[in-house]
Amino acid sequence: MAATVKRAFFALATLLVVLWLVPSPEPQPPVREDRLALGTLVTVKLYGDDEAMTSLFPLAFAQFDLADSLMSRYRDDSEVAAIERAAGRSVVPSPAVHRVLERSIHWARACEGAFDPTVGALTRLWNFPDATAAPDSASVDSALALVDYRALVVNEHGVHLARTDVRLDLGAAAKGYAVDQAVEALSSGGAQSGLIEAGGDIRYWGKKPDGHLWRFGIQHPRDPNRYFEVEDIGLSAIATSGDYQQYFLEGEQRYHHIIDPQSGWPARRLISATVWAETAMDADILSTAVFVLGAKRGLELVEQWPRVEALVFTDTAGGLKSQATSGVQGRFRFVD
Repeated sequence: MAATVKRAFFALATLLVVLWLVPSPEPQPPVREDRLALGTLVTVKLYGDDEAMTSLFPLAFAQFDLADSLMSRYRDDSEVAAIERAAGRSVVPSPAVHRVLERSIHWARACEGAFDPTVGALTRLWNFPDATAAPDSASVDSALALVDYRALVVNEHGVHLARTDVRLDLGAAAKGYAVDQAVEALSSGGAQSGLIEAGGDIRYWGKKPDGHLWRFGIQHPRDPNRYFEVEDIGLSAIATSGDYQQYFLEGEQRYHHIIDPQSGWPARRLISATVWAETAMDADILSTAVFVLGAKRGLELVEQWPRVEALVFTDTAGGLKSQATSGVQGRFRFVD
């Protein structure tokens, strides 16, 4: 049977929908700019003098352009490609690439490979967002043999990729890093309050001028017209991973873009995982790890770390089931 393909057009159907949940129009609406960057739609909203804030937008988008030039797996001239070509030798990457690799390896060890920056052979094989059919088991097994975060050593001296056949994919971490750097650039440039959304990653800072708390809605994993309203829990970075943004169907089987680095196939334990953290990079990495691990192991992982929270959904015979870490429990509600 021919595959039925569902995927976001430049991630317009983002996993995490920003909602300005206030009872009346804002006294000072934000200035806004949208651009395509890192393969997704990036939205920057700033509060303040319109002219002054508008002049700051290039500071934000420059960070996304830099992350793309350094870390894109689609560019032969990226530093990631250079590290792969230098396999077997130590190299000294830029501070940005070093930071992303360092944090990626930190979390890969913490979650025992549920997140793995060396998953590139698998992501290339599955080829999302353009995938229309599942690869055969032999091809998956061959690509899986090339995934091993232990082959990547990152320390204060540089980076060493021990295997010549390993391929890197820093997509999730690089996007979160770009969001964090954009917030830092905007804050340094004079933006005291604002929000950045990049394909499911969100980070906000400062206070809204109307005095209302920041509130967000997590899209219902199976009904795009419904959402879950979540209070501000004091962590300004949020990321969601789900099986409903990039996927195709073969019969009734859903194949999505979040590949389990330990099986080589799309992770099946959850349909959505949202993580709150202090940085967008950590939130993005951990939302992927939690999605792969499933509710029990994923929430246990998050509970081990301070200043991190998570909310997950599973699709059961009785309907949608939610589970959350202690800091989120009782602080979200379903909204039609």
